Amino acid sequence: MMLAPDRDEAATDDPARGPRAARRPRGRPRYGAAMKVVRRLHMYLGLLLFPWILLFGISGMLFNHPEIGRDIDRRQLSGEELSALTGFRPWEPGDLARQVVGQLNAGSPSPYELDEGSPAFSGWPIFAAPGGDGGRHVLILNLDDGSATLSRHAPNPEAPPAPFAGAAIDLPEHRMAAVQEQVKELLPRLGVEAGGPLRAHPKVSPELRFRVRDADARSWNVTYNLGTGRLDGRLDDAEGQPRFVEVLEKLHTTHHYPVHGGMTWLWALFADVTGVTLVLWALSGLAMWWQMKPTRVIGAAGIAVALAVAAVVMSGTASDVLFGNVAEEGP
Repeated sequence: MMLAPDRDEAATDDPARGPRAARRPRGRPRYGAAMKVVRRLHMYLGLLLFPWILLFGISGMLFNHPEIGRDIDRRQLSGEELSALTGFRPWEPGDLARQVVGQLNAGSPSPYELDEGSPAFSGWPIFAAPGGDGGRHVLILNLDDGSATLSRHAPNPEAPPAPFAGAAIDLPEHRMAAVQEQVKELLPRLGVEAGGPLRAHPKVSPELRFRVRDADARSWNVTYNLGTGRLDGRLDDAEGQPRFVEVLEKLHTTHHYPVHGGMTWLWALFADVTGVTLVLWALSGLAMWWQMKPTRVIGAAGIAVALAVAAVVMSGTASDVLFGNVAEEGP
């Protein structure tokens, strides 16, 4: 009586399917299960967070195209036209740089030599004037060729001004100057070496927020700046809110977790989750690409091109934005 061979031996001895079954990787089911999780994660994160991804994507583009969603009329002025109207002529960055270096060397014991290939203007002069209808006129000038763009920005619907706006409330014990005086000896007492005492930030200050009702039972949102001691505010639920695109831009730039909870805290949380999602999208996209064998070669070429372009653009942009003094602004 012959004993039946075990499953592995039978698979190996089967001339039709034995060798293929014997060579099948035992870890294949686990790999397939892992890739299934990756695909599901890639898809459901996109479904759950698509409002935030859509918002950050659209608002990010709006910063480069401020004319979208705003009532702006533009007029182009050539260098010749602007010169005839104002007498302004283009500036030559090399000549200006040589004058700067010349005056710098006049008071320096160690003279500097100008790198002739480096002078260039960065940014544009911007001039603004209020419009007769409550809007404003903006002139953006090109120093290199003397041309300009004159734009008219239509006014936003105006909300009633707060009658207390700009009023100074003197609470000396609850100002940043008082706190600065209290913490000035903190670093030495902690054994921390510093070049000077702690100072309050000159531009960033907390504010106290509350609502009040006036004699007409209107509700006002009031802000009290704890740095300057000045009041400001607006009528609650009044007309004159910013345009939709301006609200999107404000949301885009809102960051940091507030000291209290509330919706702003949740906003910061979802901003973090959206950032993590973008990272996971990139990594899971690479995993799904690698799983598709027919696309590996083309995908590898695409990734190589993407990395090369990103390296050139990122390094060039970083070199440009880090050209001058980039020390973080502080007290």
